[in-house]
Amino acid sequence: MRLLALLLIFSCSTQVILSDKYSSSKRDLAAVTDDPVVARIEGVLRDPVILATGVDSTFLVVKLFDSGGALLTSVDPNDLTLLTSEDVEAKPFVLQQGIYKTELRPRVKGRSIRMRVDWKERLQGPEIVLETTTAPIKDPLEPLNHEYFQFRSVGEVSFGRGSSSPEHVTESFSFENLGDNRIVNAKINPGAQRFFSFDYLEQARQNLAMSVDDSPNGTVSHTMHSIFMFFPRLNVPLVEQLTGTIDVTLPTGEKFSLRKDSKEIVSGVLTEGPVDVSNDRFKRQYADIKYSGRGVVLRVNARGQPPQTGQFENLKIDQEHGLKGSVDVLIVNGTTGQRCRRPKRDFWEPLDVTPIEFKFPTDEEFELYLRRHCGFGLPKF
Repeated sequence: MRLLALLLIFSCSTQVILSDKYSSSKRDLAAVTDDPVVARIEGVLRDPVILATGVDSTFLVVKLFDSGGALLTSVDPNDLTLLTSEDVEAKPFVLQQGIYKTELRPRVKGRSIRMRVDWKERLQGPEIVLETTTAPIKDPLEPLNHEYFQFRSVGEVSFGRGSSSPEHVTESFSFENLGDNRIVNAKINPGAQRFFSFDYLEQARQNLAMSVDDSPNGTVSHTMHSIFMFFPRLNVPLVEQLTGTIDVTLPTGEKFSLRKDSKEIVSGVLTEGPVDVSNDRFKRQYADIKYSGRGVVLRVNARGQPPQTGQFENLKIDQEHGLKGSVDVLIVNGTTGQRCRRPKRDFWEPLDVTPIEFKFPTDEEFELYLRRHCGFGLPKF
C-alpha cells in the first residue's frame, strides 16, 4: 500500500506538522503486552539526492533501539508510520537483516521531501530530508562500463539504464510512432516508424540529447539518424504521461506535447513533418523536426551509422533546419536566428567507442566555443 501524508505547517523550528498519517491496516493487531519498547529511531537515505523523474527511487533505511541502546529486530514493521511533507509513493516497511526499509519514489518534478518515521504514535523519529532535483546530478561522464542496457515500460514510455548503474535510477526514456497517421503512413509502408529517445547517461550533463530515428522501411541501414542537443542544459529531459498527451520537458526547460496514442507532436517548441519514405535512400531527408524555442539547438545527422562520427554521403547539412545532408553540425540560436555550421570533430572524437562523449561537459565550455567560432553565446533563461 502507499503511505502518504501532506504537510500543513512548517514551524520556525522546522518540525514537520502533518494532518494525516497512513499506516498498515494491521496496526490494531500489532500491539501486545510483550512488544519491545522502542526508545530511539535512526533513519538514513541510501541516496540523499535523486532526480524527480517520477520513476527514480531511493530507500529509507531505519534502525530501532531500546533504552539500553540495543538494536531491536523484533518490532512489527506495521507499527511504523511514515509521514512526509510532499505526496510520495512509498512501499510498506519490511524487515531485512535487522533493518527496516521502505522504497520511496517522488512524483515527477516533485519538491524536496521532509519526512519522519513514528512508532505506534508513541515515539517520533528525527526529521530526514530527501533532496529532489531535475538538474543533472553531475557534469562529466566517468564513464561507467555498461555491458548492456536494460529497459522497462511504464505506461506508454520505455525507461532505460546501463547495467553498471543502480537499478532504481533511469538514464533514458523513449517512445515510438508506428502509425498509421499523418507522420507515419504504415498502411503503405508497414516498416516505417519514427523513434524518439531522450538520453541522460549517468544522469550527467555531458551527453544530454534527443535522438530521432526515421525508418522508411525495415532495412536497418536505411534508417535516418538525427541527434539534437539543446542549450542551456538546465535539467535532464523529463516526461509526464497525462490523460491524452505525453508532455516532454527539454533540457532548456521548454516543453512540447505528443498525442498519447499515436506519438504525434501536437504543440510546443517542436514541430514535425512526415517520415520520408521515398524510393531513393540517397535523396531522403532526415527527420522533419523543427525547433522554435529560445535556446540553442545543435543538430547532427547520418544514415545507417552514429551521426556523431561519420556519414556515407558528402552533402553538407543544410543551414535552415538541418533536414538534408550530414556533413558537419548545424547550430541554431533560437533567440537571434543566427546559424553556424562546424565540423563534427570539434564536438566528438572520431573513434568507434561507447559512449561517444560530447567534448563540452559544461555550458560554460560550450559557450566559449560558440563565441569563438559562431559569433554568439547562449541565451539567458
